Amino acid sequence: MKKWIYFIVLSCLCCACHHRESIYHQYRHLPQQTWHRQDSLSFDIRIEPHLAAKHQHQAVYYRWQMEEDAWRHYPYQNLMVAVESHCDSVIYRDTIDLMQKENLPAPCPFRLSADKFPYKVVVYHLMQDESLINLHRLGLEITIQ
Repeated sequence: MKKWIYFIVLSCLCCACHHRESIYHQYRHLPQQTWHRQDSLSFDIRIEPHLAAKHQHQAVYYRWQMEEDAWRHYPYQNLMVAVESHCDSVIYRDTIDLMQKENLPAPCPFRLSADKFPYKVVVYHLMQDESLINLHRLGLEITIQ
């Protein structure tokens, strides 16, 4: 019986430690379900100033999202993307590998600041094919953890 109580308490603590608060969540649709290499998806991130002030000293993460249905018809197991984050005339560049089985958060290169909005995030695909088919939309969620 003690093992079960220990397990339940440990599970509750793990859940509490991994709490995340979503402060931005948007999807961008791909025209004709095709993403051409020269096309980009742009996210203009506007967060309520009180949220930015409340969380300005906490870690901020990107979480990229594709629908499960999109992965079923997508011909690869991952999606390599280049991410450009524009903040205060500084551009941060990163490469992220989105995998079907994992939706791991990626750290944002900037800290939240109420006086620096809006941020702009631009995404390009880096796959070998010139055009990626069967992609409907790509989502970006920004979370505080």
